Amino acid sequence: MVVMDLFTVLEQKLEAVLGQTAALKEANVALKKALEEKEQALKDAEGALAKATQERELIRQRIDKILNRLAVLDTGESA
Repeated sequence: MVVMDLFTVLEQKLEAVLGQTAALKEANVALKKALEEKEQALKDAEGALAKATQERELIRQRIDKILNRLAVLDTGESA
């Protein structure tokens, strides 16, 4: 009878470990999915930042060009 009780306890512990293993696997899958979503969001944000930086540089260049043309006009009037 004692041996059967030990087997019962062992089976219960094994079931608990298997349940925990299954739960950890599910959690791992969910974490991997969340990580992939965060990585995609980061790529999207980096793309948006690169686009905004490029647009800002183009605007800066246009402003510089306008300022240079105004400087030429101002110099021309002074002469």
